[in-house]
Order: sequence, then C-alpha cells, then structure tokens
Amino acid sequence: MAALPAKQEIEALVSALNDVAKGYSDTPDLSGYVSRVQIIGKAKELVRAMITPDQTPNYHGLNMAELIAIRTFIKLKVLDAIPKTGSISLEDLSKATGAQDSLLERMGRVLVASGFLDQTRPDGGEYKHTKFSLAYLLDQPSPGHLFLAMYDEWFKHMHNYDDYLVARGQLEHAAEPDDPLRNPFTFYHKQDGTPVWGIMAQNPEKLLTFQKGMAGIDVAIPVVGHFDFGVLKNSPEENEQGVAELVDVGGGHGIVLKKILDTHPKLSPENLVLEDRPDVIGLARESGVLPAEVKLLEHDFTTEQPVKGKPDQHHQHMLKRSTANGTEIKTTGAKAYFMRMILHDYADHVGISILKQLAAAMSPASRVLICEMVLPSRVSELDFPAAVLDQAVMAMGGKERTEQGFRKMFEAAGIELVSVWRVPGVPGACVEGRLKRAE
Repeated sequence: MAALPAKQEIEALVSALNDVAKGYSDTPDLSGYVSRVQIIGKAKELVRAMITPDQTPNYHGLNMAELIAIRTFIKLKVLDAIPKTGSISLEDLSKATGAQDSLLERMGRVLVASGFLDQTRPDGGEYKHTKFSLAYLLDQPSPGHLFLAMYDEWFKHMHNYDDYLVARGQLEHAAEPDDPLRNPFTFYHKQDGTPVWGIMAQNPEKLLTFQKGMAGIDVAIPVVGHFDFGVLKNSPEENEQGVAELVDVGGGHGIVLKKILDTHPKLSPENLVLEDRPDVIGLARESGVLPAEVKLLEHDFTTEQPVKGKPDQHHQHMLKRSTANGTEIKTTGAKAYFMRMILHDYADHVGISILKQLAAAMSPASRVLICEMVLPSRVSELDFPAAVLDQAVMAMGGKERTEQGFRKMFEAAGIELVSVWRVPGVPGACVEGRLKRAE
C-alpha cells in the first residue's frame, strides 16, 4: 500500500499555505508576482504530499494528454471557434471546425479534466473558455505563441531523446548535445550538418511563430531593470574620440536596443551600434524600429568583431568600417558589447569562441554584458523556468548556465566575471565581464 502522509504533516502544510497566502498581492508588478509564486509553491507542496506514488503515472499521463490536445485544438482552430464569451455545443463546434464530433469530445474531455477548458454544467454540457485557453488564442501575440514555440521546436525534438541516444550510440556514454550542426533538432528533421536556424528558415510561418513566442519570455529574461545602461553615457572627450556607448551583438531587428534606449534616454543613438547578419540588418533598416542615427552593421558574431579598440592604447586606434548602405562607422572601440539570449544557443566551446572575438576587440575600459538565464544551484518555484529553457535549448545543442558556468567560459576567453546583475525573483540576469588584468 502506498505510504500516506500523517495528519499532522497535512495540517502543517495547510498552515504554511495559509501563512503565505496572507502576503498575497494582486498587483501586476514584480512583488505581486513573487507573492503569487510563493503561494503556488506551498500549494504544490500540499498536493505532492497528497498524491501517492501509484497515482503519479496518471498525473504524468494527464500532462502528456493535455499537451497533445492543446496542440491539436490549436491546429484545428478549435479554440478560435469557441466564443470568447458564452459557450458552444459539441455539435456546433464540429460544424464550425469540420472536425468529427467524437474526436473533439475525446480531446475536449482531457482539457476539461486539466482545467484548460470548461463546460457549462457540473455534468458536462457546452464548452467554454477559461482564462488559460483565452490566453492561447493567436489573434495577437500571446502566451499561445510561446506554447507553440516550446511544443514545435523543443518537445517534438526531445520527446524521443532516448531514441536519439541510441541512434548516436551513446547509451554507454551519454553526453549533452554540443554540436550546433548535429543535435536532437537536426536529427528530428534528418538534416544533420544544417544549422538549426537554417532549418527553421525553411518554414517562414513557423519561424515567425517561434520569434513571437520568444518575445513571451521577456518577464523571465528582462531587457532592463538589472544593469544600469545609463553609466555607458559618453563624456564629451569620448564623443570626440568616436567611442561607441553600446554595441548590440546579434541584436536582431533592434527591438531590444530600442527598449534600452527608451529606458535610458541619456544614451546617444549616434553612439549605439546594432550588429547582425546581412538579411536581419536589412529587415532592421526596413522596420525603422531604431532612430536613424543608430549605426547598423552587418556582422557574423563568430568572426572578428569590427568595433574594436586596442587593449594597450585605448582611444588611440581609429577603425573605419563601411556598412551596406555606404555610411561610414568610425570608432575607437566600445564601452560595452551586449549579447542577449545568444550564448545559450551554443555549447561551451562555441560560446568561448564567440567571447574570444569580443575579448580581442575590448579595451581595459570595455565591458561585456550577457543577458540570459542564470541557473541557480537548486531550482525552486520562482526560477524553474530557467531549467525548462535549459532543456529546450539542449534540443538545439545549446545550454543555460549557472554563474559558475559563465565564470569558467569567461575565463577561457580571457574575460573576468565581475558582477551578476539581477532583478529579485527573476531567473534571468545580466552577467558583466571585463578583460582579465595582466598578472
């Protein structure tokens, strides 16, 4: 017989839940979020105590069935067919979607059991939305896009990870995927040797969904609020010498750099540089997200960093580079090289190589700022999204890191980790590094 918790244990857990519930806040700010997560954590402790081990497969089965049913309903546009207010009968839902009524009933039964959807009567009845299913509608950027990004680009590639290990001959010596060209993602698509982003680009619609989904993790990996980018403001002398205040390496269309600029308006757009692949820079130029004064530079971050100063003669070396539109970039290096959610796409050895390109361009006054998840030594309810994202990027040969993991990688690239800037209760952080001092 499965071991059952003692009555005193349950009473203690209920009391602890009641105590933390007194600190509940319905404010949308970070303190409110933390208060709610603390309650969830205590509630889960109570639930785990009540569930016996022999029940565990049933709950795991419900988790798996829910994921499959949600993905199916999104694909069949069932969620769109349910009115945002009110309800719809099974018969009308079948007519609206063209899907067999018994299929909808069987999938819907799982989603009602999990609480994702609801019905109008205790004994069943018509289907209606909950706050969860409404949030998965795709008529605008939503948590649904993040779900699709995780399901399609992570779960589909990792659910058969044991088969991947067999195919790779790794049952005796299993190892984390560390090759950007040969990993569970490329294995699933039967395209070993092709970069992950190249495979994604083969389906523009899925790539767009993925990009929309990634925008949904800003809460976990905030752009601002940790490091004070305002300290990068140039002095008049630095302006005369052409020092860049901030270089956003692999910065995409410029949305992140725009957020930094909006939050720290003292920074000068003409002293900011956005770097990315030629096609991305072309899109950034067309979108007009950034002020026209921001310099747009075509660059592959695995190659030599073009915004460069001399470590031994800071501000003495003037480098000129031409962009695709003919504008000339004059610089004596940068005060900060910034990368957000890039290194986690790669294994340590690749990340070290990328960092070495930055280290070679840095002066003693330069900083490298890496904005990513920073895993705790033990995850909790507050920071478990970091562990989830770590497995997601593992599918692509990437890796989330602890502070010690960043320190080792920095040291191998000739950089010293000097600070980890955090927002309390948020798993993402800004890791700051400087060039190692000469012994």
